[in-house]
Amino acid sequence: MWFVNIFFWLQAFAAPVILSGLLILAVQPSEGIIRLILVAGAVLGIVLAEYIRRKIGLSVFFGRIYGPNEMDNKKKS
Repeated sequence: MWFVNIFFWLQAFAAPVILSGLLILAVQPSEGIIRLILVAGAVLGIVLAEYIRRKIGLSVFFGRIYGPNEMDNKKKS
């Protein structure tokens, strides 16, 4: 179970880091700004992953995302 929790935590951490990397590719700033944006993305990723882990729970959070949608069941009936 610890492996799954680590994997979910890394998923929650990676989202802001990847978005900051895409921002860097789009803007193409100077060298100092690149480091600042990546560090800000990493810090935001840590804060987001820890917030999800403590308040909601990683498996519950990703279960809601990946699980079946209740609206699909309502549309079928």
